[in-house]
Amino acid sequence: MDLEWKEIFQTLIEGVDGIDIFTYRLSDGSYIMAEELSYDNINDVITIDLPVSLNKRKNGQFVLDRWMFQDEMEIEDGITTEPISLLVDNIIARSKAPINLKETYIRYNFFDKLSNTLDSEEFESLVEELSSTNLDKKDTTSDPLLDMYNKRIQYPYWN
Repeated sequence: MDLEWKEIFQTLIEGVDGIDIFTYRLSDGSYIMAEELSYDNINDVITIDLPVSLNKRKNGQFVLDRWMFQDEMEIEDGITTEPISLLVDNIIARSKAPINLKETYIRYNFFDKLSNTLDSEEFESLVEELSSTNLDKKDTTSDPLLDMYNKRIQYPYWN
């Protein structure tokens, strides 16, 4: 694998706490996660980028999937995606994503972008190499937001 991709991935994961990634429950019932770029309080529009849907499997695990396709646009430093406008009227709930969900989001979008730029053999090699490093191992440090959530759902009669 190209060392540059590995360094970019590590930098993204290390800086994930500084990225404004939120989850949204929409009025149609869908549950999405995206990087929040801005909020227009005059028009009640949130501008988001790289949204993914969170779909729950029968076994209780969540699977990420691209929620909306975005057009690419050229900027001075390269190519980026066209932001999406999300109308506040269509949002039932919004919350800042916990750190482990942010890391999953970054990993998903990183691999999604690379899958479109590398051939299948290079991409599989990259996924294998990044999965075999310490980056993919579960972090044993505590996430206060996730701990708080878990305490809320542990009812006494579930023991």
